Amino acid sequence: MKNEELIGAYFDGSTLNLERILDDYEAYIITIIRNFGTLSQEDEEEIISDVFLVIWRNKDKLNKNLKFSPYIAGITRKIICKKFRQVQSEFDIEDYEKILVSKFNVDKIIEEKDINNWIIENVKKLGEKEYQIFTKFYYEDKKIKTIARELGLSSSNVKTTLHRTREKVKKLLNLGGFNKYE
Repeated sequence: MKNEELIGAYFDGSTLNLERILDDYEAYIITIIRNFGTLSQEDEEEIISDVFLVIWRNKDKLNKNLKFSPYIAGITRKIICKKFRQVQSEFDIEDYEKILVSKFNVDKIIEEKDINNWIIENVKKLGEKEYQIFTKFYYEDKKIKTIARELGLSSSNVKTTLHRTREKVKKLLNLGGFNKYE
């Protein structure tokens, strides 16, 4: 996924490049679907197809100056809600609640958020370069080449910095009491 890409970047003249959008955003759409709830593989594929159908049908109405990822996320969520309403008629609300409770373990979510915040705070302490590269790669989903270009570094320098930063974070996690990251 390319968070920095504007919708206009996916037009070749007046033609929308759906193949490029599919390459860049399919994994992003799948992540949204799986974070939303439990659906069959068939339902996931149907939602992905529906997302691209909506984009294609509305290609002439797209604001080329907006970022693509929020637009795709909104479409995906609306289609998922529609799908859940269709699927909901097949089982009762108690079954749905069981799925949600098993999918969204509150304690686990809180623990992951705490660890995530802890990692960010400690990566900031490592230095500005490490922090920028780490956050751009892991939190902004930018590719190594893009990070290198933005920061005026070589791709190998970015890769090396990422590797060293990950190793430092693992050590810091262990020192911080998060022993499962050895």
